[in-house]
Amino acid sequence: MRVVRSGKTPYVRFDRNNYSIPHTHVRKPLTLIASATRVRILDQQTELTDHHRTYDTGLTVEDPAHVENLIVATRQTNAHTTRDRLRAAVPATATLFERLAERGEALRPNATRLLALLDDYGPQELAAAVNLALERDALGAGSIAHILETRRRQRGLKPPLRLTLPDRPGLRDLDVRPHDLEAYDALGQKNSDDAGD
Repeated sequence: MRVVRSGKTPYVRFDRNNYSIPHTHVRKPLTLIASATRVRILDQQTELTDHHRTYDTGLTVEDPAHVENLIVATRQTNAHTTRDRLRAAVPATATLFERLAERGEALRPNATRLLALLDDYGPQELAAAVNLALERDALGAGSIAHILETRRRQRGLKPPLRLTLPDRPGLRDLDVRPHDLEAYDALGQKNSDDAGD
């Protein structure tokens, strides 16, 4: 019997193998009891899991219910996070999602595409397109993408460029301050003045 704790993932390491635990118990102190054939993991007196013990090395032993519950929880969290971000940037998306739900439309694909459009066009343009879509009762993300593209062409603007950043912690949250372009012109003039000396 020993006290164990998982890292970020819902697995406890024992005897050079990983054993799954419910995702709700990540980073909590748990009790591991191993016999010749079983590996049991408890939270105080409550048994969380009872795995068949393996003597191989580097294996992952999973309870399918642990994996399924983690997938469901991740989908719910991501869906709420996406819709919350959209509602914060473009409040009219709350009405849009209500109307999509009333029609029985799938919300996740629409939310995912709208989030990409938010990144590409910005909150003001997306808000204008969502309001127009609500007026026209053309509620899908495809219709909103079409409205955004039509508005862009009418103004003679270039298509948005997608910037893909690596998934490094904090990188996406950096605040980049734009500089006056005349400062760069002044740098170029100094260099050309120095070249004449």
